[in-house]
Amino acid sequence: MNKIRCMINDVQYEIEGVPPTMSLLHYLRDVLHLTGTKEGCNEGDCGACTVVFKDAAAKPEPRYRAINSCLLLLPMMHGKKFYTIEGLAKGDKRHPVQDAILKHYASQCGYCTPGVAMSLFEATYRHDMTKPWQFTEQMAGNLCRCTGYRPIMECVRELAGTGKDEFADKLREPELPLDTLDYEYDGERFYVPSTLDEACDFKSSHRDAVLVSGASDVSVLINKHARKNDVYMSLINVPELREITIDDSGLHIGAMARLANLENMCQDKFVPFGRILRYFASHQIKQIACVGGSVGGASPVGDFAPVLMALNASVRLISSRGIRSLPMSQFILGYRKTAIESDEFIYAFDVPNIPENARCASYKVSKRLELDISSVSGTCYVETDENNIVTVARLAFGGVAAVAGARAKLAEAALIGKEWNEENVEIAAQKIADDFSPISDFRASAWYRQTVACNMLRGFYQETLENHVPARMYRPTATIQLEQ
Repeated sequence: MNKIRCMINDVQYEIEGVPPTMSLLHYLRDVLHLTGTKEGCNEGDCGACTVVFKDAAAKPEPRYRAINSCLLLLPMMHGKKFYTIEGLAKGDKRHPVQDAILKHYASQCGYCTPGVAMSLFEATYRHDMTKPWQFTEQMAGNLCRCTGYRPIMECVRELAGTGKDEFADKLREPELPLDTLDYEYDGERFYVPSTLDEACDFKSSHRDAVLVSGASDVSVLINKHARKNDVYMSLINVPELREITIDDSGLHIGAMARLANLENMCQDKFVPFGRILRYFASHQIKQIACVGGSVGGASPVGDFAPVLMALNASVRLISSRGIRSLPMSQFILGYRKTAIESDEFIYAFDVPNIPENARCASYKVSKRLELDISSVSGTCYVETDENNIVTVARLAFGGVAAVAGARAKLAEAALIGKEWNEENVEIAAQKIADDFSPISDFRASAWYRQTVACNMLRGFYQETLENHVPARMYRPTATIQLEQ
């Protein structure tokens, strides 16, 4: 197949003759002239470009997902159905989302409103929104430049889970054929395999191909820096890479598993993942981004590597030669450097069960409450014996060293064999300053990063005195914290 086959607002398209690195946003605006979808930041921060697609493979049933169209490259649309703001109303009959926006005066200048409406559209057909944090998280990726947040939240509370119209019926309609896409234009090639074997064979014969997962990094490089490559491969349509399972040995996360799915699964089990994911990225990004893409780039400010390091996870790498497994400590080799060979890609992550005698929690400190890169992130893991003596300590941090998920070895050594008490934790916390020599940049000074990392261990001790694996905390923006 050398044409991108998809549906937009119930109209089928076969796309050709445009660059494979064109985003869905620019295709909508510049080619189809569907200009309701707006361009704002063009890097997934503001939500003005939000559209929805039907995730036919979602479990237990198909569902709509809001995403940033500025980050979605056209070949990633292959085999999927999309809706934009133009597709909501039917003639003179407005969609309930549009009625709610009018009723609650939730639109002011209107520039951000189409994106807000599409996030509300997804909420209308979600039946899993039962907790207060989910209502806030649903709209966290939509900037309202006129600060109409209160009426917008009134809309989402009114609409959530109420959809029983033709769009609900469309979730049960047959899907487009999901065949393999091999798209070429003007010297650029974009391959979207539909099977794992096809992906392995292509990577073996095209070792310089840029792998595209959720595209939140790749698309920003294209949009902002015009950085392009000759060959791309997206794993977005390989079903085996989407699986998330829990068994007697622990948690198994497919490299392409949606972060939104992992967040929902890890509210009661493997809670450190649920904690970090609440403030990991916007709702739209988590709907398509994945662990493999986050960790595979080995960014030193990535939030996921510290969790995997502290929980002693391993990574499975796959190629046409087979599958091999490495502990995370051997996977990250240096600044944006991993042990992935040129013919390999990440298959899955395996995380052991958290034993009852273990304490574990993840943390993120950033300038913004939501949708921000960390100044410092960290995950602390400690096991103690029946005498409250530390037998295992793994303290992993982001933002304090060139290596993603850097371990605080001196602090760990100061804890092991000692009683788990405030005095010994304080000694270990002071050692963290000797473990790392962070840099100063626009996010934080070196002093700040060191101090925050030390304070994370101190806070971890206090927070786990009663609950060894505490759930996500509400992050207040004032000195008063309200129950959520």
